[in-house]
Amino acid sequence: MAHNRVEIDGRVVKHDGLRHTPGGLPSLQLRLAHASEQTEAGRQRPVECELEALAFGKPAQELAGVPEGAQVRLIGFLERKGARDRWPIVHVTEYELI
Repeated sequence: MAHNRVEIDGRVVKHDGLRHTPGGLPSLQLRLAHASEQTEAGRQRPVECELEALAFGKPAQELAGVPEGAQVRLIGFLERKGARDRWPIVHVTEYELI
């Protein structure tokens, strides 16, 4: 089995509020701002980015109550955004407030 695991810390920039799929599954789309220093080629490098994330089920219900600006650790995997959009989005399977 190929590995596909993402674990990233950041600040919740926004979320669209809890929604439900046509099958009734809770879903939440959010944007995370990440800033850190990483080691690359033996040197420290500042890293900043924003990325989109999507949660379903219990993580979606819980994350919907997390206010914008909160610091979180998202754990999950990468998948393309849609059938026609091959850009990645993080699918959240777990999270922690930090």
